[in-house]
Amino acid sequence: MRADKSNGTKLSAIPAWLVAGVDLSLVNLALYGAFIIVARTGPGLPGAYFTLLMPIVSLAALFLFSALGLYSRQRGGFMPVLRALITSVAGLTVVSLVTAFWVWGFIWQGSYFVIAPFLMLLFLIAWRILYWRLELWIHGRKKLLVIGEETAAQLALEKLMNLPQGYFEVVKMLEPEEFGRLEEWLPEVDAVMVAGTLSLEQKNEVIRRSFDCGCEVFVIPDLYEIMLTRAVMTQVHDTPLIECHDMQLDFFQQFVKRTFDLTVALLLALPALPIAICCGLAVKATSPGPVIFRQERVGLKGRTFTLYKLRTMVQDAEEELGPVFASEEDDRVTAVGRFLRSARLDELPQLINVLKGDLSIVGPRPERPYFVARFSSEMPEYDLRHLVKPGITGMAQVAGLYATNTRDKLRYDLYYVADYSLLNDIRILLLTIPTIFSREAARGVKREEIAAGEKLDSGCGPAPKTIEPQERQP
Repeated sequence: MRADKSNGTKLSAIPAWLVAGVDLSLVNLALYGAFIIVARTGPGLPGAYFTLLMPIVSLAALFLFSALGLYSRQRGGFMPVLRALITSVAGLTVVSLVTAFWVWGFIWQGSYFVIAPFLMLLFLIAWRILYWRLELWIHGRKKLLVIGEETAAQLALEKLMNLPQGYFEVVKMLEPEEFGRLEEWLPEVDAVMVAGTLSLEQKNEVIRRSFDCGCEVFVIPDLYEIMLTRAVMTQVHDTPLIECHDMQLDFFQQFVKRTFDLTVALLLALPALPIAICCGLAVKATSPGPVIFRQERVGLKGRTFTLYKLRTMVQDAEEELGPVFASEEDDRVTAVGRFLRSARLDELPQLINVLKGDLSIVGPRPERPYFVARFSSEMPEYDLRHLVKPGITGMAQVAGLYATNTRDKLRYDLYYVADYSLLNDIRILLLTIPTIFSREAARGVKREEIAAGEKLDSGCGPAPKTIEPQERQP
């Protein structure tokens, strides 16, 4: 179902407040349903417990759903939504248990804490599938015009082709030298994506003409546009100005971030210690070499430090090939190492780096000096990610994949640096939980892409495959 461009009207998305209202209603319905079931099958919980539980769980649900991106537009299919729902329900179950412990001296009704999460997940999944289908029905499959230089546009096309059916149908890739044909194609499409380097005048023209034709506009941002996310509107006399702030954290932000890092690291250290010991024993028993792998990485303001990880590769893995990214089926990765990587358990020793002050819990992932020098020579703005401490997890890790090209990862990192806040750190930390269970997020670069030469394009990643968009029929 497409927007009616002829009269300038289009259907709106389902408002977030309505989605949130249905979510909270279903959460409380699940709590009440479990309360009734337990009461009929045995000695139920006191009514006062349920009355207190509803507002507490509702507030927690609203926070978790918002932090895990369940009220943002999803264009990556239903699986990210499912992982976020499972994580949210697990969090709400913990909230329910904590409430029972602190308020009622832990009145234990094990069946309630099984039935309630089950009903909650069942209701929410059914509703979210309906919501997802409604969104697709309202917006339909958008005909998309991609504008940009060939390499960047082809990379964007490859990603668009991997989206679930129902989002975009690429009808034309318009290179900068064909910019004069913009008016010819705009009436034929629903949306425009600027995926490569265009002049400011060209971008302004794309946006203006697209809006005139009732088209949505998507822009893959450069450093200038990312900087504007933190800009403030001001004026000098009667002239409007946009003031761009320095991307470095001030003293108060550094204090808050360090306090958050120490708090989270200390809370995680106790449960992480026995898990790390078991994993270390498995590494030692299955392959020769040290358990802890030490590697030089680049940190805050370009200073190097030693990063600690559980070893997941064979000893001296880079002796022959030198520094290279791990491939999807990398022979250097051990059987135990493959499991540790997929579960992110190899990162546990990095809590030591956090306590030492080398790492933050959240921040751009630290790279090796070899790759930093390589990327900085091709992307001068790459060094800006070193204005904050690197982290165990980051925006690029929860929004992208292991094999996401370096330029896209850099966009996420720079956006994080430019728009730092404690709430954003908490949100990224929560988003890391469902990401851990995403097999795709941990997949290495495809072997055939490495075999093709690992040629760096404008995205500093393997060269994209050539994809021909659907041309308009004469």
